Amino acid sequence: MGGDGLDERVFATIENVIDHGADAWWLHLSRCRACGQNWMIAQEERIFDEHFLRRLTVDEANRISGDAEWPVEFSSYERVLKTGHALHIRPCVFLDRLPPSLIWTAEDLRKERPDISTEEIAFLLGITETKSKRLLAATTPERGSWWQRTRRLLGG
Repeated sequence: MGGDGLDERVFATIENVIDHGADAWWLHLSRCRACGQNWMIAQEERIFDEHFLRRLTVDEANRISGDAEWPVEFSSYERVLKTGHALHIRPCVFLDRLPPSLIWTAEDLRKERPDISTEEIAFLLGITETKSKRLLAATTPERGSWWQRTRRLLGG
């Protein structure tokens, strides 16, 4: 939406109706207070730092609010990241060797799809395959996640 404040003006008119919740923490049903349009919004803040919006029909919004039946476009974090790549958005560049948001995302991608390859994770995160392997090594179950190991080191 640009740096001219348009995104703030747009989101000032959009109210959150329902959070998907559960494992899809990024997904929301929202409605514009000005025109009544329903939107499915994927809030991607780890890799692209973007919001992806899909206009919904009244029937689609009713299926979400009544039956918890969500369209599939943003149903997994992998799909959200693929949307960012399909729109040719450049992933953020991280200066940390093992930034927590990349570790968490690699963990989430592995939970969603255990057979995902290091090459696929590298592409989705916008990093090299070598860095993808390092991230996955930091999340191995026998050692615990990065967060679990850090908590143990800090005595938590």
